[in-house]
Amino acid sequence: MSQPPARLLILAIALAASLPQKAEAQPEESRVYEPAFFIAFAPQTALEMVERLPGFTLEEADEGRGLGQGGTNVLLNGQLITGKGEAATTQIAQISARNVVQIEILDGGTLDIPGFTGLVANIVTQRSNWTGSMLWEPEFKSSDEAEWLNGNIALSGSFSDLDLSLALSSTAVRQTFVGPEELEDADGFVFERRDESLAIAGDQPMLSTSLSWQGDGDQQFNARASLSQLDLTRQQISRTEAVSTRGFDGLSIGRFDQVRRNTRLDFDYTRPALGGSLKFIAALAHTDNGAITRSTTRQPDGVRIADQSFEENSLSNEHILRLEQNWGGNGRSWQLAGEAVSNTLELDTSLLAYDLVDEERISARSESTTRIEEARGEVTLAHSRDLREELDLQLSLGAERSTLSQGAIERSFFRPKGFVAITWRPRPSWTLSARVAREVGQISFRDFATSVSLFEQVTTENNPELVPEQSWEFSARAEHRWTAGHILTMELEHADIEDLVDQIPLGASGNAIGNIPNASRTSMRAQLTLEGAELGLPGAQLELRGQWRSSSVTDPIGGFERDIGGLILRDIRADFRHDIPGTLWAYGFSLQDRELAPTYRSSLIQYRNVPPGALTPGENSVFIEHANMFGLRARLELAELLDQNSNFSRRIYDGRRDSDLIDRIETRSRELGGPHVRISLARSF
Repeated sequence: MSQPPARLLILAIALAASLPQKAEAQPEESRVYEPAFFIAFAPQTALEMVERLPGFTLEEADEGRGLGQGGTNVLLNGQLITGKGEAATTQIAQISARNVVQIEILDGGTLDIPGFTGLVANIVTQRSNWTGSMLWEPEFKSSDEAEWLNGNIALSGSFSDLDLSLALSSTAVRQTFVGPEELEDADGFVFERRDESLAIAGDQPMLSTSLSWQGDGDQQFNARASLSQLDLTRQQISRTEAVSTRGFDGLSIGRFDQVRRNTRLDFDYTRPALGGSLKFIAALAHTDNGAITRSTTRQPDGVRIADQSFEENSLSNEHILRLEQNWGGNGRSWQLAGEAVSNTLELDTSLLAYDLVDEERISARSESTTRIEEARGEVTLAHSRDLREELDLQLSLGAERSTLSQGAIERSFFRPKGFVAITWRPRPSWTLSARVAREVGQISFRDFATSVSLFEQVTTENNPELVPEQSWEFSARAEHRWTAGHILTMELEHADIEDLVDQIPLGASGNAIGNIPNASRTSMRAQLTLEGAELGLPGAQLELRGQWRSSSVTDPIGGFERDIGGLILRDIRADFRHDIPGTLWAYGFSLQDRELAPTYRSSLIQYRNVPPGALTPGENSVFIEHANMFGLRARLELAELLDQNSNFSRRIYDGRRDSDLIDRIETRSRELGGPHVRISLARSF
């Protein structure tokens, strides 16, 4: 499937380059989208409107290091939506489309917000009485029970000087993968076959709310809160058949159960101070996670020959306080910011072996308790200015000091950070930008401690010496707009990485998450939006997006150059939609293709075509939609039409990869059970 989307993207870019240049693109003020532009899409929320903006891709603030500068590329009434992760998506999904006055597409380099580059969407809303929206999206699959609990309902309104919103959403997944697996020896002879199934069932309801207050004298207060709970179950059943004496006849069952509760609170308050504005930001996040995996292997007669479980319970907290003093005017702005962060993780794990006669009796137990703390502070000074009418400059200099504690081990670090960014608009239809930055990454505290995967039969040891990545990052971006609405964006990025976080060998045959001294990563992104009117198909829009990555790191065992483990090397997507003029009907399709780099551990190399956290190699679907069916926007979608499989293979060595022979090769391919039928019903009120 990889070639057609790639060729389609190349042909479309070539087509865009050949489009006649009748005139310059319209001036910057024309990059304003009013509600009339979205009528054909029948959006119910501000989020759905943002998702339909030509040439624009919503980028969430990451779950990285603190809050920092920049963040999501969406503003609400000219104000940055503070918070991490999906804070912006959650808030704008609560805003009814009826309350959106317009959406402005701005150049981030021209804003007085440090860290912003590329396109930024500013959602301008009006105050109103209570309005709301609802969305219900059940999904039906031939091999699974229906996903009934996909959807959300949101309410928002204003009274006095307060704006309030409240939303309840639910995400459900039911997916079964089935297919064969073969085990072969180093000479390629199959010694065991397996008939396997993996069933996944998960539900995640979330309750979220936001409050905004606009006071006198440019005072503003915002608060956001969310509560969510994930209930997830995975069950893998493997029926094995021996092909030779080395193989095994029997049955293996593995079951994983997880309950994770997340609580988030975000506050910010802005007021005039010291000839400018002072902004106080606080963010709190709490996660309570419990998980247990049990794996049992039986002979054909039902007798158990292996029975283990791995249990973990963790509590994690993140507390952030940030102060920003801003001054601006006459095409210049300054920001002095300070941030303090406290992170903690308390983790208890148990590896249990059960008696093979009495399955309730524990015959062996290995337990560990880990507590990790980080205290961090940073100070940054940022400045932006107009060098000329078409040329803007952003600068930021800063440093952070952090202390990591794990038991009796305490380590302190001092790390400089900052960036220089420049944006140039040589003509109204062109925007060019470049950026050089010194970045400090965020590590997952879970990576410090031991973990066991009974499904994959691998153990990752604890590593108290783990440190965050640092990198020099260089990027250049170009955007071209045509009068007919076509938009082409291309971006090139390169990172020189120090202390890359990856799998490393530990001891004679162990494995841990650790640091590799040096690595590099290069990526190219392209996005092309073609409007159908000039191409002879009014009401149509084709959007093509592609990202290609290459990387280089010296393998810590073999000494050879390879890609960073698990890196997405290629991600190509095509989305087509045609709103038939003079009707309320629309149809379209989506295609996606991805390629991943192998993952390397001390005693194995594994390959997969589905990224972690995803269910498929890439989306493929077709849909038909009616904008007003009995007062509802109704959509019927068929997904998983291309018979994609979830593929996995790994080469396992008899010891470390550099000194031992191959023990076996495991190869499996699981069907995704398509096609899937999705129904979407939405309305606002």
